[in-house]
Amino acid sequence: MLPPCNAPSVDPTILQDELNLQSEIERQEESRRLAAAEQERRDRELALRIARSEGELVSEETTPTEAPLLRRTQQVQSQQAIQAPKKYDLSKWKYAELRDTINTSCDIELLEACREEFHRRLKVYHAWKAKNRKRNDEEQQRAPRAITEHAEHVGASKGLLVPVTRQCAVEIKAQRYFRIPFIRPSDHYKELQTKKGWWYAHFDGQWIARQMELHPDKPPVLLIAGKDDTEMCELSLNETGLTRKQGAEILSRQFEEVWEQCGGLEYLKRAVESRQARPTHATAKLQHRLR
Repeated sequence: MLPPCNAPSVDPTILQDELNLQSEIERQEESRRLAAAEQERRDRELALRIARSEGELVSEETTPTEAPLLRRTQQVQSQQAIQAPKKYDLSKWKYAELRDTINTSCDIELLEACREEFHRRLKVYHAWKAKNRKRNDEEQQRAPRAITEHAEHVGASKGLLVPVTRQCAVEIKAQRYFRIPFIRPSDHYKELQTKKGWWYAHFDGQWIARQMELHPDKPPVLLIAGKDDTEMCELSLNETGLTRKQGAEILSRQFEEVWEQCGGLEYLKRAVESRQARPTHATAKLQHRLR
């Protein structure tokens, strides 16, 4: 008869430690899942609120299959919120609180954090709006396709949105001006020489301060930060790829000449007087000019 085989004994303390470790891993995974779900819920509520304030007709039911673009945007942003520890948690701030802080705060770090959160929410809103737009509505482009497609390509290839440099938070922000061809969707079937328009942008640091669209046989479209946020390009300068586009950057005087010819000075002045314009380099320059 063979002698009984005695299995090696396992220290119960080691077993308990392994169980505790596994439980902790599962708890952290569940916590991340709940945080992502909560962020998605907040983003959807935000999109609905902004849409209602814009007078849009909204769908109360937005399923994942109906809105893949919105879902993808939310997942990326939720992942960012989880992975990147931030000094300020602005996820529960109301839209009006962010806007008022941007307009009045002297805290540079808080101001920059509010700008990032504000534009993050604009991205969510525009992604939602793109899927809920009625089929017969004319597509409303806030920037030429070359810019939005570049942002989508970079975001998809990296799995994350392009990070915004914080260097401008402690230095004087660079003022940069751009001009590129712009053809609206409704003009795609017209003759080339009659449909080509121009898109102008003034970036105050990483975020757009003024935007201008010039199209043949149409009045110029003037937009300024604060008053026209939902109609403007919501991407950061890094995300647009404009700085790497050959021939896109122009001098400030070239932008200002066209801006003033199209009535931009008066438009900005009215917005400043009615407290609708967000404080930017352009508003400060105008106020200094009017003194």
